[in-house]
Amino acid sequence: MKYVKEPTYTQFITGDIPRFDDRNTAFSKGHREGNKYTSMHNQCVENLKKCKKGKTVIDAATFSAGATVDYVVRRNLLGREIVPVYNTVHRLKTPDPKKISRIVKEKAQWIGADLVGIAKTDPRWIYTHWGEQNVRYSQAAEVGDPIEIAENYPYVIVMAHEMGYEIVRRSPAVEADTDIEYSRGAWCSASLATFIAELGYRAIPAVNEIGINVPLAVDAGLGEAGRNGQLITRDYGPRVRISKVFTNLPLVSDTPIDIGVQKFCEVCELCSIYCPSKSLMKKERTDQPWNLHNVPGMLKWPIKAMQCLDFWVKNGNHCSVCIRVCPWNKPNNLLHKFVRFFVERNIMNKTIVYFDQALGYGKQAKDIGYGIDTHLENR
Repeated sequence: MKYVKEPTYTQFITGDIPRFDDRNTAFSKGHREGNKYTSMHNQCVENLKKCKKGKTVIDAATFSAGATVDYVVRRNLLGREIVPVYNTVHRLKTPDPKKISRIVKEKAQWIGADLVGIAKTDPRWIYTHWGEQNVRYSQAAEVGDPIEIAENYPYVIVMAHEMGYEIVRRSPAVEADTDIEYSRGAWCSASLATFIAELGYRAIPAVNEIGINVPLAVDAGLGEAGRNGQLITRDYGPRVRISKVFTNLPLVSDTPIDIGVQKFCEVCELCSIYCPSKSLMKKERTDQPWNLHNVPGMLKWPIKAMQCLDFWVKNGNHCSVCIRVCPWNKPNNLLHKFVRFFVERNIMNKTIVYFDQALGYGKQAKDIGYGIDTHLENR
């Protein structure tokens, strides 16, 4: 791993990057047109009624359990400024940015974050307006409300939360670690924002709200953006969920990193090959968006977001296949640390992709049942 002066996406910028409107995410548009998230939930119920393997009532109960904290915290705390409870009068006087940054990171890890970094809030990655999906779950604003926070919240603390390797292997069957890591992200961001608010400074916790997670995380030195549109981290690959806290607490930004993702993704196309919905782009980058779900100004592999969501509806639950098949998605053990040494230096990338396939990595787990009768009866 090497530290770089600018995030690795900088080399691919070709023009002005317009800010993105949260109303133009596939989730928001899907909410407006056909209420696709509800359709996905209805299909989920059909799956469990038919006892589909990997999509049974036990699976549905598992992801619902994992999402419990996420739903409660989002509805009450995320996307809005945290109000202090105990220290409503005093403020930490002129904290040393370097020392308080260290303390904030220690608290973030104590609360439960697996990775934590700090960046200056780049206005390009802040949504222009609130969209339907984030309003629906957080109720922190109204659809179409403008978002202008960069000036008043000049720093963002970004946290990554590891998803379990074996659980992700279940996808496209129910993979409940997405849900429980969203809960952990909600818990961590809200708790860290409370810590900052009690110091006398402003803080807004968020998971998917307010801004675009991947470039914010790249700016904070947590990893790089991959072909699959995910953050690729050094230790966990794309197997993470992201949360964040915007604040005016004076902090020191972390340095972006280069772990070899850009050249590796140019060689490896496994996520685009195995994507069930064919939503991921093969071959070379482009700075031309597919549609309103992408923006111009940067060479990248744009995602056909609505096509991806349509598969979720058909599947009856979300999909993590692009995470499952990514060669960066490995247990963080000695063998894979050794292989990573070569990947980070762009040595033998094609060979590594070949052996990743030959050794059977990325295949769906075979044992996705529970060994119990999952047939249903009326209550």
